[in-house]
Amino acid sequence: MRFLVRADRDTTVVFEPTAEEVSLKPGETLTVEWFAEKTDGMVSLEEGDLVVSAPSGGYTRVWGSDGTEMYVGPDSGGDAR
Repeated sequence: MRFLVRADRDTTVVFEPTAEEVSLKPGETLTVEWFAEKTDGMVSLEEGDLVVSAPSGGYTRVWGSDGTEMYVGPDSGGDAR
C-alpha cells in the first residue's frame, strides 16, 4: 500500500516499530509505502504526532518531498538518509 502524508502545520511523523521520527513543515509531503502480506498497518494521531505503524511482519519505506528516500528502519533502501 502506498499513501501520501501532507503537512498543513509543523508536524512530527513517528514510524513504528523503529521509533524513527521525521519533522515536516507546512506544505511538505512524505510518500509512505508498506510492504506486507497483512493489512493491519495503522496511522493515528497521538499527542500531536502522526504515528505510522507498519503492518505485522512487514516494513515501511518513505520518500520526502524531493523524492529522496528517508531512513525509517533497517528495510529502508540503500540510498536512504
